[in-house]
Amino acid sequence: MTDLEETLKYAEKQQERLAAIIRVFVFLALLATVLSIRSHGGHHHPVLALTIAYGILTTGGLIFSWRGIFHPVLPLVFVTLEILLVGGQTILMGSLMGQSPMSLSALPIAAVIFVILAHAAMRYRPWLVIWAAGLFLSMMALAARFLPITETMPVMSQNLQHDIVHHQMFPVIMIILTAGILFVTARGTRRLLRVSISDRIARHRLSRFFATDIANHLTDDSNENDASGAVQPVSVLFTDIRGFSSIAENLTPVELIDLLGEFREILAKVIQEHGGVVDKFIGDAVMAVFGFPEPDESSSARCLACAQAMLQRLQSWSDERSAVGQLPVTIGIGIHYGEAFVGVVGKADLLEFTVIGDTVNIAERVERMTRALDAEITVSRTFAEAAGLDADAHGWDFTLAQPMEGRSRLIDVFSYRRDGIRTHASA
Repeated sequence: MTDLEETLKYAEKQQERLAAIIRVFVFLALLATVLSIRSHGGHHHPVLALTIAYGILTTGGLIFSWRGIFHPVLPLVFVTLEILLVGGQTILMGSLMGQSPMSLSALPIAAVIFVILAHAAMRYRPWLVIWAAGLFLSMMALAARFLPITETMPVMSQNLQHDIVHHQMFPVIMIILTAGILFVTARGTRRLLRVSISDRIARHRLSRFFATDIANHLTDDSNENDASGAVQPVSVLFTDIRGFSSIAENLTPVELIDLLGEFREILAKVIQEHGGVVDKFIGDAVMAVFGFPEPDESSSARCLACAQAMLQRLQSWSDERSAVGQLPVTIGIGIHYGEAFVGVVGKADLLEFTVIGDTVNIAERVERMTRALDAEITVSRTFAEAAGLDADAHGWDFTLAQPMEGRSRLIDVFSYRRDGIRTHASA
């Protein structure tokens, strides 16, 4: 069962509880009506028996609701039994009161059908409303067709009979119109419910990797048809596992998948907590962006705090692995700040969050410098200025004119190591 179906089932279950309570009031109204016709003598006993049966149905509904028992077929069963019992009561009471079979739908007790139709519509099942109305009207039509006309009924002129028939058809028309309105309402409500649930599920899934405001942006209807994004200043963070090839050689494919799964989950959570966006996972590497959807002054500082939190979380995880005899895991992190195209591309059912620009390329190369500089975090001077990084802070070193792999341009960087001790070993 999909998440959508599961949530719809839960919503129906909640409505079935409310229907069980409504059924109690219907039963009390039917019981009061039956008790009010005691003056007719023992003939009302069949009607009372059907009322008691309705009471048993009501009790069963309450027990199911109290115990949380629900199956998609239950609404159909309950509504069908309600119609059969109320329809039977209507027919018997009309016969007891000497009413014409054609006038059964006009009896006060028949008004219960409107309540049943209403809480049939509450189940978000539009066709359940049509079934309930159709079953009740079919019972009334069969009663009018096969029940004998009571002898006590006065002989009427044809014109008077014609007028009465038209008058008696009015409740039938009202039942049909009510059923039609409730059908349309229930169908519209179910559609809206499905859309709302789908939207919530999409936002929930996205929120595992994106901050809430970004998840909302990605599922916004305004992004449905056109690319949505802009060139804006952002902080781009790259990180990967040190010595990943050596680690992979000592693991089975299943163990490797488990390691990457845990690794990605930990980092994605840290990134989300600091308001960043996971752009993509590339093997053992993770790329994240800060400063989207709207750039703000705190995004670079949050990115730096995120990088430091990553080191702490990964160190704890690595210590846990070492404690059970598994290989430890360490990472290198590189960050750069600059302009890039950041936005959403695609349709509502296939959205892609994209960050494109030279800022991304530089951030990746800055991350590679962590090996040469024997650092855990390396950031560009541009990023350091944007984040308000103090070069005199413990563990940070400033290095001028560092070469970037595959680039002629040199770059000034700040590098960080928690213990402050550098061996300057090459990668």
